[in-house]
Amino acid sequence: MPGKSNVVRRGLRKLKLQTPAGRAAKTAEEAEARAIQTRLQPTAIPQIPGYEIATAWQASEDVSGDYFDVFPLPRDQMALCIADVSGKGIAAASLASEVRDAVRKFAPEAASPADLCTLVNQTLSRPGQTRYVTMFYGMLDAPARLLRYESAGHCLPLLVRGDGSVWFPASFSGLMGMFSHWLYQTQEVHLHQGDCLLLITDGILQAENRAGEDFGYQRLIAAVESGRTRTAEELALEILSEVTQFSGGRLQDDASLIVVRVL
Repeated sequence: MPGKSNVVRRGLRKLKLQTPAGRAAKTAEEAEARAIQTRLQPTAIPQIPGYEIATAWQASEDVSGDYFDVFPLPRDQMALCIADVSGKGIAAASLASEVRDAVRKFAPEAASPADLCTLVNQTLSRPGQTRYVTMFYGMLDAPARLLRYESAGHCLPLLVRGDGSVWFPASFSGLMGMFSHWLYQTQEVHLHQGDCLLLITDGILQAENRAGEDFGYQRLIAAVESGRTRTAEELALEILSEVTQFSGGRLQDDASLIVVRVL
């Protein structure tokens, strides 16, 4: 009876973690996972004329699998990537590291976001894989003010236009890491002066207050609208501060975001 044996194994593991040796092993594993996660954070965010780009990240108590990156591409383009691995702990952090390595490996030659996502998904999908990845990957053509993107099961980005209108650049492709044959498609959105684009992980949206309310998109939109005079970096930090205060500092998942302002 596979179900019963799984219950027994989980019970034995729980008992083992209650011993001094088990607690020490858990602490060491958490430290290793946190070190992996910290290494994934970009040390500097490259900029491109006509835009401001900033990132912010707040770790939850339990190590999760957020990954985000901004890096230059050929032909005056900039890669914008944000991803979230299912689960917690060292397994999630390790898979996030695999995602980063695959993105960095394929991005320079990938002709489109769809191509990049297809290659990354094929790399991550393997027999016995039980974790999955959601990811948004965009290629920002700076001179053309055109963002080509694909969202592989990831939460919708938020685009607040300079005129105050709100857009959710959508794509409904499947998540990554489970089925190697899945294909992806590239979407496009034109950007204009005054626009503000936010790429986020669900730790932002699902941060809860004491009443059990989610931070959600409406509060995120309000934060962008009230921060129109702030730089991208100031806005990113302000949003993260609001999310942390809203949740009382009790984040259940990592909160990550990329802010792109069009100048």
